[in-house]
Amino acid sequence: MQIVLHKTDRRIILSAPWREDMAGMAKQTAGATWSKVNKTWSYPLTMATLRSLRASFGDDLAPDAEVVAWASAQRSQERALKRLSVRDDARLRVVPFLSPTLAVAMANRTYQRVGARFGAVAGSFLLADEPGLGKTATALGAIMESGDWDRDHLVIAPKVSLDSVWRRQIGMWMPFAQAIAVPEGKARREKALKEFWELDTPRFLVINPAMIRRKYGHYCKKCDHWQEDKKRAPKKHWMEDHRYKRAIMSEDWPDILNHDWGTVILDESHDLLAGYKPANITQQTAGLLDLRSEHRYALTGTPLRGHETKLWGTLDWLGHKTGGYWQWADQYFEISSNGFGKEIHGLDPNRAKSFYMTLDRFVLRRTRSEVRPDLPSGQRQTVVLEMSDSHKKQYDEFAAMGETELESGIMESLGTLSELTRLKQMAYGTWRSVGGRLVPAGESEKRDWILQWLRERGVTGDSKTSWLPEAGEGYKYVIASQSTAIIDALEKDLNDKHIATLKITGDVSGKRRTGVQNQFQSTDTSVRVLLIQTVTGGVSIELDAWCDEMVVLDQTWIADDQTQLEGRINNRSGRVAPRTWWYLVMADTIEETIAEGNWMQNDIQHKLLDKRRGVEFALHLIRGDAR
Repeated sequence: MQIVLHKTDRRIILSAPWREDMAGMAKQTAGATWSKVNKTWSYPLTMATLRSLRASFGDDLAPDAEVVAWASAQRSQERALKRLSVRDDARLRVVPFLSPTLAVAMANRTYQRVGARFGAVAGSFLLADEPGLGKTATALGAIMESGDWDRDHLVIAPKVSLDSVWRRQIGMWMPFAQAIAVPEGKARREKALKEFWELDTPRFLVINPAMIRRKYGHYCKKCDHWQEDKKRAPKKHWMEDHRYKRAIMSEDWPDILNHDWGTVILDESHDLLAGYKPANITQQTAGLLDLRSEHRYALTGTPLRGHETKLWGTLDWLGHKTGGYWQWADQYFEISSNGFGKEIHGLDPNRAKSFYMTLDRFVLRRTRSEVRPDLPSGQRQTVVLEMSDSHKKQYDEFAAMGETELESGIMESLGTLSELTRLKQMAYGTWRSVGGRLVPAGESEKRDWILQWLRERGVTGDSKTSWLPEAGEGYKYVIASQSTAIIDALEKDLNDKHIATLKITGDVSGKRRTGVQNQFQSTDTSVRVLLIQTVTGGVSIELDAWCDEMVVLDQTWIADDQTQLEGRINNRSGRVAPRTWWYLVMADTIEETIAEGNWMQNDIQHKLLDKRRGVEFALHLIRGDAR
């Protein structure tokens, strides 16, 4: 009995005569959909589907000529990408002619040449190299190698890196192109966009994700009414020509969303794609999905955000026809039902090989130890601190009761998430209420440790006793916290002791952030301490020109945030030196639980992205490094 396969743009169609076991066998392949009208089964158009169908039906499977040709081209591409992914060098055909400067730079980092060729062959891909390996230059090289270098290209990146990273590097590596980094403010944005559209050379538009927001709703043309408009009474549609249809409600910059781009580069792609699911699409994700482009590059050194399933959003955006989130999850993961819904567990060992083949097609990943053995290994030092009696009393009261008495009254936690957030903050020190707003109260073991640590490095605020290391050594220091309130309090404490500081938080404007980064990266010795908020200042910027050490006051629940944070000083600027990250953990608090959870997340990412390729990885030990 022949089981015929043919294809559409997104689906594989299976046609077969009736037999008793057909439905059961057809459903063994994930994403199966039965059409009562056509009497056919359909599946996502992927090589994983074809391999699964072959395993189920064997020699009875009869793909038509179009399916055979498509599969043959896919296999050739898979083999080429697999070969490239394990090479340490590749020959570039275009970069040496268009950008001799980049070609010379890549000669010392040959893994970037491999990345450029991989991107050109893949068309759309996730560049998941560890932070600090030069993903920006690799992506620009891939654009040149793809042959589409003379088109319009869109870069979507965190606003802190628009000018300081992307515009600067495009100007450095692609002298034949022009880049416009769009600033904040509507008037300035309109002026920058006008300038961009008037350029007549290969051009790059560099924007932050807020500029691709697109809001969808449901609109009835006959009624001139949006279903989502709660201010007006909803219409009852009795006639067939009165119905709500999905339509665009609002968009700030339609010219960007409706333009045909050669390449769209999404930097720090985990911010938008790791949490993306069809049932909960943000306005930024909606715009991102609607962008029209020949190629798509996702760039992030931390794509998992704590779980393997977080890769789905990236694969979907890159064009992998998964058939949907739950169909994809059912294909590769162990899933259980508790009567109220489904729960996804780990990767199914029996389907791991097929899952890894999908990653080989779309993902290029290299660790620092693989491709930069010349760089010294960094050290992670965990410092476990003990709470004072008054600090412990306040913390324990809040942990036990969900509330703690402060000088001006009672602070109550509003739900579990609020309580966990407060517990993290309260591990820093004692807190009090000022004008209805909680602020650190002044007693903090972490603050005291920071002052001693800086004093040992000659940062005292006293011009008579302060000193600088010898030339060539790191003499500047980064201190990070997830909490803006803690950063602000520490800034005041240090400034009160005449220790000058710089700061990057969400409250610091994009232009000011660039100025702060440039000052910290310069030889200016008047300010040696930079305070940064973990998420806002932990991506897409370089801070290691004169900095070898970073203190992390607290960890987020997502291990990838710390990986990104560490990458800010991890031999990015060309000055090779050992780096050290000091993690402060308060004993007998929620911080120990968070640290242990992050260790487990790092282990998952290592097994999925690195260990399967035979790459060993040193995990951060939570306890016992230092006291």
